[in-house]
Amino acid sequence: MNSSHTRARVPMLTLAALAAALVVAPTWGQSPGSQGPPFETVGGRRAAARQVLVKFRALPGPEEIALEADADRDEEIGGAGVRLIRSRSVDAATLVARFSRRADVEYAEPDFVVQAGEVPNDPSFGSLWAMLNDGQVVGGAAGLAGADIGAWSAWDISTGSRGTVAGIVDTGIDDSHPDLAANMWSAPVPFTVTLGDYSVTCAAGTHGFNAITRTCDARDDNDHGTHVAGTVGAVGGNGAGVAGVNWTASLMALKFLDAAGNGYTSDAINAIEFAIQARVQLGTGANVRVLSSSWGGPGASQALADEIARAADHDMLFVASAGNSGADNDAVGYYPANYAIPNVVSVAATDNRDALAPFSNYGATTVHLAAPGVSILSTVRGAAYAYGSGTSMAVPHVSGAALLALAACGLGTAGLKAALLDNTDLVPGLAGFTATGGRLDAGSVLAACRAAAPAPDFSVTASPASVSVKRGKTASYTVTVAAQNGFSSPVALAVGGYPPGATVVLKPSSVTGSGTATLSVKTTGAAKGTYTLTILGTATGFSRSTAATLIVG
Repeated sequence: MNSSHTRARVPMLTLAALAAALVVAPTWGQSPGSQGPPFETVGGRRAAARQVLVKFRALPGPEEIALEADADRDEEIGGAGVRLIRSRSVDAATLVARFSRRADVEYAEPDFVVQAGEVPNDPSFGSLWAMLNDGQVVGGAAGLAGADIGAWSAWDISTGSRGTVAGIVDTGIDDSHPDLAANMWSAPVPFTVTLGDYSVTCAAGTHGFNAITRTCDARDDNDHGTHVAGTVGAVGGNGAGVAGVNWTASLMALKFLDAAGNGYTSDAINAIEFAIQARVQLGTGANVRVLSSSWGGPGASQALADEIARAADHDMLFVASAGNSGADNDAVGYYPANYAIPNVVSVAATDNRDALAPFSNYGATTVHLAAPGVSILSTVRGAAYAYGSGTSMAVPHVSGAALLALAACGLGTAGLKAALLDNTDLVPGLAGFTATGGRLDAGSVLAACRAAAPAPDFSVTASPASVSVKRGKTASYTVTVAAQNGFSSPVALAVGGYPPGATVVLKPSSVTGSGTATLSVKTTGAAKGTYTLTILGTATGFSRSTAATLIVG
């Protein structure tokens, strides 16, 4: 692919409209969702009032829990054995103290409120400099040529795939947006997930999960999730709007943040659990490998850490924003980005001159790398586009690069994380501010993983290996083409070695990637004898073959 490009004019929100769309003040003293109690403050942090998360070593009876907490709600959440308990009369701090004293309790903690990554009130106008920075002016300042993620060189290798799913753990996604609709994940069949004490059945064609309403309608009511989704996977090459890091993608909406950008830890846990169970049940129909999480708060939750670790057990990378307080995360933790779990990647934000954004948190040991996060143009609700800034905008660049690498290379989560962190573009100004001292370089990530990966290939086999028929009858074989190492090209099939006078039919005569064909050999006019059939599969540049025996008696 050459490096020429054009920039189309796109509809933009005004400064005031952007502020309304992406920077929404929380409604203090009210529940962030349509369900649940109001807020209260525990240890200086907002949490669900009269509500706690408890993990028991040995689960007591419901009557005992009800007596201890005056509980009107007691249910399992996630998949790590955590229970959400809500009291009619006891505040969260007291509940934590009561349960923590019990010998049968592993831990008890408040159900903290987390928020979508805050976006500074200084949006600017420009183009997709994060994909290709040629020094264009963004926010009144000329960019630094090359201070981008190397998307153009990455796209020489891959522009994405529908085969791997990114879960957008956020405010939902406007699944009708013209730049996102074609790249939304859709349930291939109806399926049911069980989240603690309740089950949710999602119809075929639904696009995700709403942990607030406990339904499969995860449409965005804030814009934050839609903006994140556009950077990960807005449709590319369609002549409209913007292009995501992946031109072709599969985006699962996992909504737990409400219209004000607030959400409970418990709902985040269930949103992640939905993705895990969907993958377990649907297999390749919901192959969630990346969880993009542009949110957080200044306190750790063991319950959330347990669920993220559970996602790691199911081969999912968890990409998290470092936060927007200009703080050192080595000194004051920001979660979930600070969890020392193998599948977590923590992301800071840079501007169009490769400088750490003034609002971005950092950490020489706790923040892994940086990515563009200032004046990022992406999708918002209503077929519109807007600029946003924050580590929330940096995260989807990394999530998108991870998804792109999975499309190009066969990687497990450990290998995927290593590919992202070992192939950053080292930036002097980031030394001491991130563990790698670098900014995301998607082009180098894909080049490195492709170089390390075995070459795409395919094999051809026939079953059964031998068939005996009377002369005049038809012998049938199943020909299987098996793709290896990401091979996805068409394979043309042909047959040789069959007896003179026989009629050969091969349906279909071409298979793309992996698939099967039926070979029929009608032996009318063939002489008696034993014949070796050669079945040849040919793709651009090379071929593979197999043999089968035909005995005409």
